[in-house]
Amino acid sequence: MKILLPLDLVHPVKPTVDELVRLVPLENAEVLLLYVKEELPAYEKLVEAIGDFQEDWGHQLERRAKAIFEEASALLRPHCPRVSTEIVMGPAALMIETVARDERFEMTALTPGAHGKIESFLLGSVSSNVVKHGPGTVTILRTGKPVEAPLRNIVVGVDGSPQSHWALEQCARQFRTSAADTQVTLIHVVAVADVMKLISPVEYISAMENNLLLEGETFLAEGKRVLAEQGFTRVDCVVKFGDPAKEMIELAQSLPADLVVIGAQGRTAVQHFLLGSVSHRIAMHSPCSTAVVKMDQGHA
Repeated sequence: MKILLPLDLVHPVKPTVDELVRLVPLENAEVLLLYVKEELPAYEKLVEAIGDFQEDWGHQLERRAKAIFEEASALLRPHCPRVSTEIVMGPAALMIETVARDERFEMTALTPGAHGKIESFLLGSVSSNVVKHGPGTVTILRTGKPVEAPLRNIVVGVDGSPQSHWALEQCARQFRTSAADTQVTLIHVVAVADVMKLISPVEYISAMENNLLLEGETFLAEGKRVLAEQGFTRVDCVVKFGDPAKEMIELAQSLPADLVVIGAQGRTAVQHFLLGSVSHRIAMHSPCSTAVVKMDQGHA
């Protein structure tokens, strides 16, 4: 498996690498460490006019990036035989997505940045944009657990779509799960749009929810079958009513989960801006590491 691991100059390297090692089997993987050297902000461009600021600034960034590469490589090599590095220049999210797509990486793993509400609303964070637009599986690494801690509890969202079916199939292949020991909780959330509740008779809404519940139970049974074929013996099924993102996040908190896995739904940029997607909201607000699994063209 080819894994892209973007690094920055802010987050500590060891917790990020430890969480990747904890979650993902790297024995036969190829990891590319990527640093994106962004263009200078406006105030720094003013300073550069005074002297040779631009050259010094660029050299300092590259020296720091190389030091981070060396640290990350040393931590990864006992677990992964193939580690390489690359420095590119441009907008961070766009360059990460471009490298992932052009070089056909199956997974992009990154640590979420800390952004204020205003900044997130106006610009979005790098991790937020990569979750929306990056190819393959985008894994948001939330650090804090020891590298040797096993994946005991995984939550997987199931909605009957090809995307969620594909996410189930990728659980065993892309993550360090134990078919005998890992507890997998499949969740399906029955959701009726608020606007439907406003304009429809109570009896109609009740009948709709019952039909959706039966359909959801079918989706969960199919998901359990898929996992059984992969050897998973500890599988629970949960049905909730309400907002899908909220219910999945609350379930992950209550277990507590080590990993949340969800299939990405196809949405346009306008839908992202107006509504947000369930997968994006979960990835940004989940209490643990989260994988948003996207189907490639060959499986769509």
